[in-house]
Amino acid sequence: MTVTVDGLAKIDLAGDLDLLTAECAGIRLRAAIAAGPARTCLDLGQVQFIDAHGLAVLLDTAAFARGNGVHLKVVNINAQPRKIIDVTGTGNALGIT
Repeated sequence: MTVTVDGLAKIDLAGDLDLLTAECAGIRLRAAIAAGPARTCLDLGQVQFIDAHGLAVLLDTAAFARGNGVHLKVVNINAQPRKIIDVTGTGNALGIT
């Protein structure tokens, strides 16, 4: 779901981001970013699990956003997804400060 407020798009993801869901999520994320404003917030507050496929989708989405002049920031990250991001050192690439 994408909600735009004051020029900021918010995309909420829910469920697991894994081998079974990553491809579809990636397609939808790219479409939302392509159609949205220059600032986008990706909220992972309802995502409880991310595997390598899910992380790859997030990284691909961040690269796609940068390539299209969109500032993407990933926020509201639960414990397991945060651990994957921290262990892999990919936080900066995802706009996580």
